[in-house]
Amino acid sequence: MTESVVQSQALGKEVRITIRRPDNRNALNREVADGIIAAICAAERDSDCRVIVLTGEGERAFCAGGDIKAGADGGPFVQDPAAPDHFAGRLFETIQACRKPTIARINGVAMGAGAGVICACDLAVMADHARIGTPEVKVGLFPMTIVPPMMRVLPRRRLMEMFITGVPLTTEEALQFNLVNYVTDAAGLDGKVAELVAQIAAQSPSAIRLGKYACHAMEDMTYPQQMRFAETLLPLVAQTEDAREGFDAFIAKRKPEWTGR
Repeated sequence: MTESVVQSQALGKEVRITIRRPDNRNALNREVADGIIAAICAAERDSDCRVIVLTGEGERAFCAGGDIKAGADGGPFVQDPAAPDHFAGRLFETIQACRKPTIARINGVAMGAGAGVICACDLAVMADHARIGTPEVKVGLFPMTIVPPMMRVLPRRRLMEMFITGVPLTTEEALQFNLVNYVTDAAGLDGKVAELVAQIAAQSPSAIRLGKYACHAMEDMTYPQQMRFAETLLPLVAQTEDAREGFDAFIAKRKPEWTGR
């Protein structure tokens, strides 16, 4: 039986989704994308899961981009022109729309589609030996499907420089331009991820879920539209069970017990 190229593992309040193609530097193909999408959907249904962590197997690569060697059997550069829906686009949309917080655990190089996955996640922690880049121009391509998620994170001029030179970012640059939240040495990567998971798991699941929904909805609105949406949504958030529990716990000076409702 063929071993799955994507592993989903429950680790307390975390579900860790790992790309398992280390010999191919965890490159993305249709099977990997479908596996991650299925794992995210399952984690969203899991009431014990509070945070989803995406990573790659080993220490060499988070995801080295689209699998150039793959052809019609699942590579990202072969597409039926009559069916424009692309698995990479579905992957980024699934991560972006996920109702639970997502963390990219960047254990090694993240190129092309790997950079897109990072930008689609809510948070990112990077090992100091890793690099993030978009080298597609070096082989005569342009990273079309990762443009939308990356445009929402990086400044335009920095992004265009990455796209048209193919030069990867250093860890210092990734921090400077807010592509990642934290950089650690390899030994400290899991510790920092665990710290973030614990901080998130201590908060209200319903507040986080509705907050992510609001942030995504307001992203493409005008400023007045954002304010009207926020004004409408705030009283609804205050009516959740978690909000009532949070108020009661604050007044009683005790730790809240969240239900996620």
